[in-house]
Amino acid sequence: MNTLRQPRDSLFRRVFRNMVMRIVIAGALISALSYYWSYVTFQEEALANLAQYITARSQLESELFVQAEANTKIVRDEFLRRYVLLGDEDPSAAFHALLAQDKDGLWRVRVQKDDFERKATVALLPTAKQTPAFMQQVLLSYEVLSQYGPAFRNRYYDTFIDLKVSDANLMYLPDLNYARNGSLADFSVDLAVELDATPIRNPERKTFWTGIYFDRQALHWMVSVVTPLDHLGQYLGGVGQDVLLDQLIERNNKVNITGTYNITMTRQGMLIAHPNKMEQIEKSKGQYSALGDPVLKGIYEATLAAMPGQRFVESADGLNWLGVAPIEGANWLFVTVYPKKLLQEKAAKTTSVVLLLGMLALVVELLLMALVLKKDVALPLKKLKNAIHATAEGKPSDELDLKRNDELGDLARNFAEMSRTVQLHRRHLEQLVEIRTTELAARNGQLEVLNDSLTHLNTEKNELLAIAAHDLKNPVASIQGMAQLIALRLDEWPRERILDRLSGIGLLADRTQCILSNLLDHEALESGSVQIHLESLCLSQLLKELLFSWEERLIIKQQQCDLELGDYPVQADRQALWQVLDNLLSNASKYSPQGSTIHISSQFDGAIVRILVSDQGPGIAPHEMPKLFLKFSRLSALPTGGEHTTGLGLSIVKRLVEAMHGCVYCQSQFGSGATFVLELPSSS
Repeated sequence: MNTLRQPRDSLFRRVFRNMVMRIVIAGALISALSYYWSYVTFQEEALANLAQYITARSQLESELFVQAEANTKIVRDEFLRRYVLLGDEDPSAAFHALLAQDKDGLWRVRVQKDDFERKATVALLPTAKQTPAFMQQVLLSYEVLSQYGPAFRNRYYDTFIDLKVSDANLMYLPDLNYARNGSLADFSVDLAVELDATPIRNPERKTFWTGIYFDRQALHWMVSVVTPLDHLGQYLGGVGQDVLLDQLIERNNKVNITGTYNITMTRQGMLIAHPNKMEQIEKSKGQYSALGDPVLKGIYEATLAAMPGQRFVESADGLNWLGVAPIEGANWLFVTVYPKKLLQEKAAKTTSVVLLLGMLALVVELLLMALVLKKDVALPLKKLKNAIHATAEGKPSDELDLKRNDELGDLARNFAEMSRTVQLHRRHLEQLVEIRTTELAARNGQLEVLNDSLTHLNTEKNELLAIAAHDLKNPVASIQGMAQLIALRLDEWPRERILDRLSGIGLLADRTQCILSNLLDHEALESGSVQIHLESLCLSQLLKELLFSWEERLIIKQQQCDLELGDYPVQADRQALWQVLDNLLSNASKYSPQGSTIHISSQFDGAIVRILVSDQGPGIAPHEMPKLFLKFSRLSALPTGGEHTTGLGLSIVKRLVEAMHGCVYCQSQFGSGATFVLELPSSS
């Protein structure tokens, strides 16, 4: 029997003749009116919200730049205020007590006074004329930056003063030692940010902003603001701040009205931020012009055409509304692109709701038809319902009329076929449940493995906290005790005794800082936040610089360090390699007796450069070798000078070396010292 054969007496035809025309006409009229009303209403509401949104965003983004300008003026005014109050006293003694000329010719803060995390750094060119006035300006700049720089650090990357273009560069930047990380060649270049503060380029002596740029050293997008520094009409230099743009760019690209996107650009058409153009902006070094893209060009031209105070305009292609607001200070534009299709979709959804409500109103009319349809529909459906219940209970039913010549007959026949299909699917479902049960058991096993891993990590965390609490307790308590004792005996003790106690506090503070540094390095390595940048390095130069920084510590223990190095370039990260060698040298000094010699040598073996650090300490017991590079491991050997150890140093060394594609191991004969061997790829 053909179950799909069109019946001669169709129930659909009888009902459709009476209802189809009125439903079509009523639905079309209601939908058209609803759509028009919804679109107009939503457009007014959306534009009002858009105006409020971009006004708020303008105030939010402008505040950072306006405050940066104010900050540079505050530093400039404070410098000039103090400069006027300076007497005729010769600044030469104070100048040379603070600064010294390094081997590369640059004048920097003396090593023993170089505290870049809390005070400004200084880099003076050897060609700068060190007149008394210039020395006063350098000392005053150092003092003002060291005082005001930390106050601005919460929101701004750094604060700097340039004197006589590039003769003197002073900066407060606790992230890195700006002066020591730069070379004579770096500071000899007259940058645009320095030249633009001169009277020739800036005759109006106004605060100005640079273009944006991606700082490769800081790994951040930045823009700089500079206020000229003059005294009695004489040019001295400029006061500036570097402003990080990461948060502005992230807000531009991620914080928006649903369905819209934001653009930040200069009034000259250079893109600052765009959710889909950041790669192009970075490749162009912040000089990506909207004029080179047809869509962006249309948005840019429509934005410029907006009247002052006008918060939105229509795009040239008529497809979008553009919310426009200025970013004060930097004099940029913030634009929100609001596609009109959002309003159309919203209006369409509202129209659908209205249409649905209209259909519900027709139910009343359908109830009136119930009496007519009862005989032709209700009774046959009741029989079908009874047959369905019987099938659900697994009982046979003879109420289905499989010979009926209309839609209900087709439905009965289709139901019979469906019953057979359901049985097949039920068996398939049982098989599927069995398979899923097996998969679930496997997943449970995986979860158990992950749970064991989490338990191990929690144990490590507890051990780390215990070490931090134990190792920090004694030095902090000692510092507190010494400070209280000095306060009580301040008027009684001679100056030498007080200085002795203060020196003790300094040593305890250094010990605390070392503990915290190891813990922070361990956390950074565990979280994967350490960035490794491999480059070709001169091993001999790096070790000489490291040994120079260790000179005083070796003198204290009356130790010597012999270098036997070849001119082998290595492929490594400078900061990571410095930290590795510093740790190995620290271990060698820590466990070697006073008056002993530490030997550092290098070997070249094909594609590998091998660095050996040997000491004359007690060596390492054979049973302690397997846990030498493990976290929190403390061996039986004790430091010869009472130095402190956290048990993390060699673990950090191993992680950093492996990150540079190298390896580290130890060779030791118990009682005869130890040799740590570091192998790194050669860059030759």
